[in-house]
Amino acid sequence: MARKSRKAQAQPVAEVKKETAALPTAIYARLSVENSGKDDDGNSLQNQIAVCEDYLDGCPYLRLAEVYSDNGRTGIVFDRPAWNRLMDDVRTGKVQCIVIRDLSRFGRDYVETGNYLEKIFPALGTRFISVKENFDNFTCGNAMESLSVSLQNLVNAMYSRDISKKVSTALRAQMETGIFRNRNLPYGYLWNEDKTAYVVDEEAAAVVRQIFEWKLREVPVYTIVERLKAGGIESPERHKRRAGTRNGGNIQGEGWCPSTIRGILQNRAYIGEMICGKSETALYKGLKKRLTEKDNWIVVSDAHPPIVSVSDFEAVERQMREDSAHRETAMEWSADIRAGMIDLFAGKIFCADCGKRMYYKRQRICGCKNVTFRGVYDCSTHVRRGHATCFNHFIRQDALNEKVFNAIRDQLQVALDYERLLLAMQGGSGEASVREKHKAAVASVKLRLNALKKKRAGLYESYVEGILNEEEFAFAKQTYEEQYEALNRLLDEAVERRERFLASISPDNKWLTMMRGAAGMTGLTQELVDAIIEKVLVYGGSRIEVVFNYNDVFYAMLECVEQIKEAGGDD
Repeated sequence: MARKSRKAQAQPVAEVKKETAALPTAIYARLSVENSGKDDDGNSLQNQIAVCEDYLDGCPYLRLAEVYSDNGRTGIVFDRPAWNRLMDDVRTGKVQCIVIRDLSRFGRDYVETGNYLEKIFPALGTRFISVKENFDNFTCGNAMESLSVSLQNLVNAMYSRDISKKVSTALRAQMETGIFRNRNLPYGYLWNEDKTAYVVDEEAAAVVRQIFEWKLREVPVYTIVERLKAGGIESPERHKRRAGTRNGGNIQGEGWCPSTIRGILQNRAYIGEMICGKSETALYKGLKKRLTEKDNWIVVSDAHPPIVSVSDFEAVERQMREDSAHRETAMEWSADIRAGMIDLFAGKIFCADCGKRMYYKRQRICGCKNVTFRGVYDCSTHVRRGHATCFNHFIRQDALNEKVFNAIRDQLQVALDYERLLLAMQGGSGEASVREKHKAAVASVKLRLNALKKKRAGLYESYVEGILNEEEFAFAKQTYEEQYEALNRLLDEAVERRERFLASISPDNKWLTMMRGAAGMTGLTQELVDAIIEKVLVYGGSRIEVVFNYNDVFYAMLECVEQIKEAGGDD
């Protein structure tokens, strides 16, 4: 690095302005649900970001740290993914300044917006800048300017609610007059040429009619599923994608499952009816999406050509009501029996292949003199989507309970062995050696940090005295900052390793403490399962893997024991 003569370059200290560190700054952009993904006269995400970047180019005291954007999110509420992540970074100090294109992108709820501007940001010491309104809370010095921002927020809120009301009212009118068409076409229909009405898709309609015909013959739903699969009939989801009426997302399995069949058999679209208003969303009323009462649904008859006759649909409807009533009667009869069968692993048992949860079923055993039930677990993916997606992982509840109990008992023996081993290692040369190694690693990084701090402290003095010019000072300052951040990361890692080692070799670590609590068990209980087991994975052939709580502590303990042995702790 070139140096210059002190005599030639020395300047009075008063003439040199000390450089202020640039604030780490975030750009925030937002598009509403209505505008998401559209060219909207300058409000697109890219345009918002570009305006903010141009503003930052003229502010050397602000340094862009990251861009946060919420696409398709309303401004009425502040519970948005990118905004939540931004506020987390503000609270940790990663971001100290927020720049937006205009206040409407920030939010349209004037009460909550005002709360951020007047309370939250000042409390966090966060600088907030709106480019369009030329608002900066660090330079806003008079009440009138603050009032104008509050009025702008109020206007934004009123505008958003007005738009919401107009859209809701227009959609309701379309529904009541039969003009509205659900964009999600029912299976068996296609759009006409101008996409204003449904027309029958004869290929799929033939399958719908066959399903109704089978059900009229009292063919069980599960049998219908198997017949469709055996016939190689394309599932509704796959057919819609091939026909171009559905795009995006992933398809899993064959697609034919009992819920699909029941949905077809209960869909009144097949007798030409259009049912609207099953759910409601109205931002101007402060309502999020919710289901509505059946009496408030809008039913339009003869909205499109029917696929099945009304008489056939009603006959199937009666049959399904009778089936439902029969199931309810059977469920009432066995309610007390099933209530006594408790699933100890609810939310903790998963298929090892697909990762999805296992269904717990209380299965009636036939052929016995006295009717009995047993609990079984099935892979939910296999039950819903069949062999093409996952295997038939099946395990009986009694077998699962026995295997888990044996696994806990084996783990208790392991805990006892390691507790004795750790006690024997305490105070030994191996433990002392590893402990000193971690201590030395932390001390070494601290020494390097202290040395770097001294260099940084003298850097500005060299700049003032003319030893470094402005370019050299900036380069050295950035280099030292990067080294300082890197050393701080190393220090955090060294301290973490030391603390993990000390916690792991303690006989009171979380894993050993947990296992001591299970000592003396005589059988599985809900309390024991909740305290010890994180999850159970079921493989083919009813093989299981039990994942215990605090497994990370257990493996860290094993690693530390090996380190002590290598350092001489086994002598």
